[in-house]
This record gives sequence, C-alpha cells and structure tokens, in this order.
Amino acid sequence: MPFSEKFLLTDPLSVRLYDAVKDLPLIDWHNHLPVDDLVRNRTYANLTELWVESDPYKHRAMRICGEKEQLITGPASAYEKFEAWSRVLPQLAGNPLYDWSRLELFRVFNIDEELDPGSAEKIWKHANEQLKKPECSARGLLERFNVEYAAPCVRLGDDLAGFAQVKAAVPSLRGDDLMALSDPVFTEAETLPELHSKLAARLDGLHAAGCRFADHALDHGFAYVPDDGKNEARYGALKRGLLAEEERNALACGILRMLGGLYAERGWTLQLHIGALRQTSSRLRAAAGPAGGYAGIGNSCDIRSLTTLLNDLESSECGLPRVILYTLNPADHAMFAVLAGSFPGDGERGKVTLGPAWWYCDHIHGMRDCFENAAAFGVLSVFPGMTTDSRSLLSFVRHEYFRRVFCRWLAEKSARDELPERFGTLKTLAEKVCYHNAKAMIQ
Repeated sequence: MPFSEKFLLTDPLSVRLYDAVKDLPLIDWHNHLPVDDLVRNRTYANLTELWVESDPYKHRAMRICGEKEQLITGPASAYEKFEAWSRVLPQLAGNPLYDWSRLELFRVFNIDEELDPGSAEKIWKHANEQLKKPECSARGLLERFNVEYAAPCVRLGDDLAGFAQVKAAVPSLRGDDLMALSDPVFTEAETLPELHSKLAARLDGLHAAGCRFADHALDHGFAYVPDDGKNEARYGALKRGLLAEEERNALACGILRMLGGLYAERGWTLQLHIGALRQTSSRLRAAAGPAGGYAGIGNSCDIRSLTTLLNDLESSECGLPRVILYTLNPADHAMFAVLAGSFPGDGERGKVTLGPAWWYCDHIHGMRDCFENAAAFGVLSVFPGMTTDSRSLLSFVRHEYFRRVFCRWLAEKSARDELPERFGTLKTLAEKVCYHNAKAMIQ
C-alpha cells in the first residue's frame, strides 16, 4: 500500500492539527547518537552501516524471529545482515519497528515499497546510491530532519571539543559511571568535599559546551538510602578498596544527592530512567555488550524510595532541579504523573513531569497511555513531548510518529467531548507538547 500523508490520522481534525505541528523543528534532548560520526560528518558505505548495525531495537526483533546472532552482531557481511533484516521486517506488523522502518525508507530514501526478501536487492542498491549524497551524511541527516537541538549522551570525562563543529548538537551527561562509583573522577578526589569541587568543575565544562541535561538510571531494585552521616567514611573505604558491597548503594545515593544539587545550581534537568532489568541473558551480554537489546522490564517502582529522593533534593540547600521521570514499567505512569503535584516548585512550570513513553513503551499504545495519565493525573499542557533515546540517526522519524499519534489522540478525545472542540485551543496544546515545552527546557 503506498504511503499516505494521512497515516495514523483518522479524521479531518487530526489532519488539521498535524498540519499545524509537522514542520516544527525537532528538539531531541536525550539520545545516544554516535558523536564521532557527527564530528567527522561520516558518510555511510551501505544501508546496514546506517540502519541496522547500530539499532538494538532491530537486533531484538531479529532474534525473536529466529535469525542467528552471526547475522545480527556477528561476522556476517553487511548485505547478509541486511538480507536477514529484510526477512524479519514483514513479520513485524503491530510492532513500532514496522512503522518506523517504513517512515525511514520513505522520508530519507523516497522508497515507498515494503522491504522483504523480494525487494531487498533493489532497495539495497537504491539506498546505497542515495547514501553517496551529502544530505545523507551524519550532519546532512540532522539538517534534513530539521533538528534544532540534539543532545547525545557523554560521560563525565569525555572530550567535548568536537561538539563545536556540529550545528545543533550539544552534550548531555550520562551519569551511570558516577552512580556505579567507577568514574575516573573518584581516583582524583581524596575526600567528598574534594569530589564535590571536581564534579562542579567538570559540570562547568559541560555547561560551557551547552549541556543542560543529566541522565541517571535507577534500575530494577533501586532502593534509596537517605543521608545517615556515614558517607565520608564510606568514601574513605571506597578509596582504600574496602567498601562492602552492601554499602555501595548508600554512597551512590549520596553522590546522586550531591549531583542533584549541582544540577539545580546550573539550571539543568535531571532525567531519571527507572525500572530497567538489565541483567537477563548472560549469553547475549557476552555476544552483544551491555546495550544489546535484551534488557527486561522490572517490577513497579519503589515509590517511597523515589519520593524520598525527590524530597531530600527539594529540602537541600540547592533545591530540586527540574526532573523528568521515565519508567520502563507502564504500571508506573499514573504514579509518576501524580508526582508533578507533589513537587511542583514555586512559580515554575512543569518542575517534575512524567516523561515520554520510553524504550519498550515507545509505541502507539504506550504513548497514548502516557497522554491519558499525564492528562488525568497531572497537566497535559506541560508534558515535555518526545525524545528518541536512540543510537540511530534515522530515528528522528519517531518525532513524526509521535506527532501523528498525539494529534489523532487529541482529535479522538475532542470527538468524545473529553477535550474542547475549539481548533485554536487544541492547536496551542499540540504545539506546546510537540515543540514549545521542550524548547523551554533548553533556554
């Protein structure tokens, strides 16, 4: 079936609303784009390099559909991996990968044909010819997608010089090494006050490079430990290599409090990604690495731990930074939306918000669930919108997907008298959620 510009838009109001937001620039405040590719403006030799190799979402689907690991992350040739993907894609109806892939082929390569084993060679050749053009280079793709702001994750000590060469790209901090007490900064600071000073200096460097977001993963089983006055001693034990395993989480929580204050001082947004169960298949971890597409969904969040953390940050001298809460378990959407009213700030719009549908929830059902919960338990008009959290430069089509889903949801709610009928009111709401709320976070 040929692609229709009315894709997912089921009535005239949804079409009008989408027309109002479709050309707004993209603000993608959290992703894992390959910074080196952007800095050197990489050109891609073939479609596998750009489209398949870097995408754990595709790798997961390929495994489920029975493809061998050698055709996913193993030593097979680029075309063999592409052939494997062409066998899998037709099987994915109902999975967002099916729609995203169709949009990616159409928007980037003007290919309006389903990828399957019969069309694979033709699509491979056509797309590879397109990849020779400047607009298909790494930076060319940012421009084609109208990306105003993209924030690839970096670690604390990464070299930031290359960002100055990439229009629209700035770093965002990924703090997993800090929470794991494994970042090299811990070898440089002998005491917690000295660590605070060194962290502040590093964050100042990130801030100067444009960083305004920090991300911390609170995985399945996270239990918050309030300050008990013992973290200086724990830090000393860490330095001596004598910190007991059961004490590490207490110190990590102290480090997170320290960082939260530093983020608040700089006006940054703290992103908490909650609930991933990362230790699943040891076989796949060995074959594909720690981000290989095999993580699971953990149990519902320990809400007492989360609220105590937020309360301690709010009660601290520096106060609570802006917070976006992502959950991998959709059962937590309502709980997180409610926290917007528990920690609203004083005169600050959207201080704490439910974040966009994340990871396995990033599909029509998950997005609509976020909209429903943000509207019913919080305030929809402050919802921060969409970010890709992706390693693929083609994943910016997910903003289009999000905007289509949101405009359709608004129109359906309006038709049931659950939202206003006035187009101007709905248009303003769509523009805020699809662009302006994200824009406000980076100003």
